[in-house]
Amino acid sequence: MSASHYTALLCGYATALAGWLVALRLWPAAWPRRESEFARPWREVGWALVAAAGVIAVGQLYVHGVRLRAAGALAPAAESVNQSLIFSPMLLLLAARRQPLATAWLPTDRVAGRVAVGAALALLAIAAFTAVRPVVGSWGAVVARVYRWASLPTLVQVLLEDVSIAILFVRLRAGLGARATVVLVAVLFAAGHVPTLLATGAAPREIAALALDAGLGVGAVAALQRSADVWWFSQVHFAMDMMQFVGRP
Repeated sequence: MSASHYTALLCGYATALAGWLVALRLWPAAWPRRESEFARPWREVGWALVAAAGVIAVGQLYVHGVRLRAAGALAPAAESVNQSLIFSPMLLLLAARRQPLATAWLPTDRVAGRVAVGAALALLAIAAFTAVRPVVGSWGAVVARVYRWASLPTLVQVLLEDVSIAILFVRLRAGLGARATVVLVAVLFAAGHVPTLLATGAAPREIAALALDAGLGVGAVAALQRSADVWWFSQVHFAMDMMQFVGRP
């Protein structure tokens, strides 16, 4: 009997994280330790929360139909612009506060290499996912369904979600410290799955598995804050999000 979608996600993410640790050992220069300092960190936390509220507000406009519309081949491009507009308050925050992209874990050096590593780890994560929860078609067919033009809006959304998390994390870390922020973000990430699990009638053991999710979340957030690099992680995040759309046998 194949594993649940949730278990397969855990396997996929765990594989990618293990792979990143290997990549770090082989290419340490790509991920030097980076720390962002702020003269008044809690003021920056406050501004980040204001920007997050702006994301929610623009998102509500989108929900109520205030958005770009396009049909056919242009639809993914239009929806990608919509996603960029939704998350624009977080990006405008960096400009307004005159803060570098590194404070959003978007380092500007070796970008192509970072994305390439992330893409390779995403392929490994897909392999791990399909190994424990088979889907329709071969691994190559699954990859083709994930990386298609129609998936561009999801890629943009995931990248900007991760950038937003990074902006909040970096500023919270400046106020709370790294360990407390890692645990806090991981627990909130795990708790965020509870409504979905309850709504889908998940078994008690799946809800209990949130403890494992929180543990994996600690590892993921710790690795992400160590790398200070959304470029690689967003590739894995995108691939795992897409696995809910690729179909079951």
